[in-house]
Amino acid sequence: MRTTLNVREQVSEIEWQLRCELAAAHRLVAHFVFVDLTYNHISVRLPDNPSHFLVKPATVFMEQVTASNLVKYDLDGNQVLESPYLAAPSAYNIHGAVLRQRPGIEAVLHTHSPANLAVSAQKHGLLMLTQQAMRFHDRIAYYDYDGDDASKEGAARLASAMGDQWLMILRNHGAVVCGKSIPEVYIQHHFLELACRAQIGALAGNTELVTPARPLCEERARQFGQPGQYDRTSRDWIAGLALVEQHYPGFNK
Repeated sequence: MRTTLNVREQVSEIEWQLRCELAAAHRLVAHFVFVDLTYNHISVRLPDNPSHFLVKPATVFMEQVTASNLVKYDLDGNQVLESPYLAAPSAYNIHGAVLRQRPGIEAVLHTHSPANLAVSAQKHGLLMLTQQAMRFHDRIAYYDYDGDDASKEGAARLASAMGDQWLMILRNHGAVVCGKSIPEVYIQHHFLELACRAQIGALAGNTELVTPARPLCEERARQFGQPGQYDRTSRDWIAGLALVEQHYPGFNK
């Protein structure tokens, strides 16, 4: 098995930085969200070779991801850096398909948490009930789950269904969040998770709900739902990195 030093020696400085950030993002999602064993993953496109991306290995949990065990694939699903690890076909096919069809997308996060699974099973989808939900007003694509997300063909259909949106709820399956950076997909996914949890709780209360007016939702989305609004300087990412360094110090090995 390759050592940390060997992996770092084989990649560029920017790739190593992204490996550390991507490992940190996996740790943060696992810290705050109840995820589905080994089946959820985040990817990032490599700026020095946009046809290559990094993604989680199939045999580790999110909290076990490190800079060195991330695996590198091209957009056609071919592993392009030798490693003792492999990604799951659903991982490299879904992420590869989205990154291929949307050149402006740099990072993709896919989960099935109990909260987004519950919303994905509700016919009305995500309701604009909270300020967290309102940032996604008119910015959500929906995809009817057809049982095939692991094959190249199934992943291509999924990616096409996203259109020009940056968030997609997969009916009866989960969610895909896209962004221009790792910090952005992490932060937006976190707010999606909060919105889904709040919706499930509000609907379970069996009482009349207050729904914000459309202009308020539109303004909230304009302020907080635009691609590119979050990056390494965002306060939530800075705080998140400090948390990872304190609780999960092996992420950057």
